[in-house]
Amino acid sequence: MKILLIGKFPPLEGGVSTHTFWLARALAGDGHSVRVVTNVNEAEPTFTQLHYGHDLHWLKGPTDVGELRVHWTTPLEPFSFIPFAQPHATKLFGLSLSVIEEQDSDVVLSWYLEPYGFVAAQVGKATGRPFIIRHAGSDLGRLSRHPELAAAYRWALKAAAGLVVTNELELQQRFGFIDRPRVRLPRPRLPHVFLSSMEPLDVTELLLMSDRWFSNTGLPEDLIREIQRINTKPFSGDVFTVGTYGKVGVTKGAFDLVDALKRISATGAQFAFLTLSCGRREVLQKYYETIVGCRALAKRTWILPPIAPWRIPSFLHRCDAICFLERNFPILFHGPLIPREVLSSGACLVCSGEIAKKPIYGGNLVDNRNAAIVADPKDRPALAGRLRSLISDPDRTQALARQGQKLARFWDENLDDFDAATRIFAREVEHLIALNKQGS
Repeated sequence: MKILLIGKFPPLEGGVSTHTFWLARALAGDGHSVRVVTNVNEAEPTFTQLHYGHDLHWLKGPTDVGELRVHWTTPLEPFSFIPFAQPHATKLFGLSLSVIEEQDSDVVLSWYLEPYGFVAAQVGKATGRPFIIRHAGSDLGRLSRHPELAAAYRWALKAAAGLVVTNELELQQRFGFIDRPRVRLPRPRLPHVFLSSMEPLDVTELLLMSDRWFSNTGLPEDLIREIQRINTKPFSGDVFTVGTYGKVGVTKGAFDLVDALKRISATGAQFAFLTLSCGRREVLQKYYETIVGCRALAKRTWILPPIAPWRIPSFLHRCDAICFLERNFPILFHGPLIPREVLSSGACLVCSGEIAKKPIYGGNLVDNRNAAIVADPKDRPALAGRLRSLISDPDRTQALARQGQKLARFWDENLDDFDAATRIFAREVEHLIALNKQGS
């Protein structure tokens, strides 16, 4: 197949970007030609990953089987029209038309309603190609509440050749029943990089590259200098290492974690804290300021920029415990995969009770058996106590991690291989294309 894929993509941080990347790469690896159209080079710098070393080769995909090429939109000079905002949808539409002119496409895929699903509908209508829309959690749970956006999404969904739906009930509550064919994307195992042995992240190498990322964030210069100062101390990796990665925010439990680690630091406990952080600039600034403002914690911390998804397993192998403390998250059906990633790596998962109860984990996360579960991270003294117990008893922590890894392997045994799941998806897309040709 010749596939035009419109959506998020690295170097943009986040689950949708990561999943789109792995899907595109797997489709190309299965012999398909995949052209990605994206505007992520125009994203806020604090939401973008630092790519270094051989990272750019990953974006080109396998060249001996199929093809993966990425096409990027370009910024428009500010205040070119009034009222001004970057015309992302128009640029994505125009770039998509150019890509189709260069290489014909059999189908248009998109992931995330804004603006990618809506643009896919426009491209499909303009070129006569079938288009398939996949929603995410946040666009369905948040953006579709906006009346004008909802009207546009409803039009796009009703016109699609097919939909990839992960929450039928929520979709129906938002839009009513959408009578379009469903395309399955089976829940697969994690990508192969999470299931293979990998050397721990070279923290020193990443720190040497990190100045480039911090200098582009727009953070206050004095804060950047302070981050650079605490990052100059050597990282030996010979003490218990606590890690966290992903977006920071109140509902992510980021500030609960920092407060707990400050409390532990005050006791003189020896540990290292590695944080791979991204997010809105003002939130990220507050997060960094909280860390560097505590001398005891800053002595134990290395502040790292976000890295590419294919490097995450090496980060997990560098840490003894990984914290994912999401709580009071506004989108109830949000089902993050970070816990699966952590468990697969052999690091000890430290998660909130809210995460442990997610339907996606089926009640299989059990405190003191295969994970360390903190009922409510807002209880910061309790969180500090739990983390202190993990740090002070590394053998017990490793035992939890081993049991967590066994759970991850059990899940994988009952899921399709990532490439096999991709082939199932591709066959359904090809079937939909054939039906579309018969009906035209």
